[in-house]
Amino acid sequence: MIKFFRNIRQNLLSKGKTGKYFKYAVGEIVLVVIGILIALSINNLNNNIKDLKLEKQYISSLINDLEADSIAISEIKMVSNEQVKRKNKLIEYFEGKQFTNDSIAHFFSSQWEITYEFNPITITIDELKSTGRIGLIQNSSIRKQIIKTYNTYENFTNNFQSYYERGREELRKIALKIPRVFDNGLTVNSKTPDIIDALKNDELKNRVLANYVVTLNEKLQILQNQNRLLLNQLKKYESDIQK
Repeated sequence: MIKFFRNIRQNLLSKGKTGKYFKYAVGEIVLVVIGILIALSINNLNNNIKDLKLEKQYISSLINDLEADSIAISEIKMVSNEQVKRKNKLIEYFEGKQFTNDSIAHFFSSQWEITYEFNPITITIDELKSTGRIGLIQNSSIRKQIIKTYNTYENFTNNFQSYYERGREELRKIALKIPRVFDNGLTVNSKTPDIIDALKNDELKNRVLANYVVTLNEKLQILQNQNRLLLNQLKKYESDIQK
């Protein structure tokens, strides 16, 4: 088409028809501009299609990661819930409620079971951050919730989890000073389960009361809430962008 107009212009110019020549010249320029705009539109359309495809892939991967995290958090939370129940029983004992020696031994020993360490799956979020592709998630509120949830994960794994383990280790060191009652620090010796006398030790009693069991449980609940909220939002969003 452009070659056609060029030939016409050359003929007009050779015949001295400059007015028509300029009209055809302008027409040729307009055609070039239209061609460029069409090419850009097609390119943008192709890029948008690629970005949407990547967005769907990342959303799907995030959902898979969060579902695995949900299972892990639930398992840790079950252990933590039992620890809180036993901690409350010990508090009741310290407040004057009567329990058998065996019951108190059970409350004490089982409360200090090691909880599973929470190791969230961060493959997808790490890739989104390192490549700068977090912007592919077009919904800004979803994007903010993703960042908030993984910041909560990071705060838990980097900070609170270590506090809980530290508190447990401090209690173990105190318990080791009473070898007649405790085996390996926190397990009550079944042969001489004189835990009632042991808990008269103010240092041990205070450490039991000041442990992080309840706070750990609260932090796990926050993790679980954040996980469920983001998971539900992503599933709905995934359904919306598939339409």
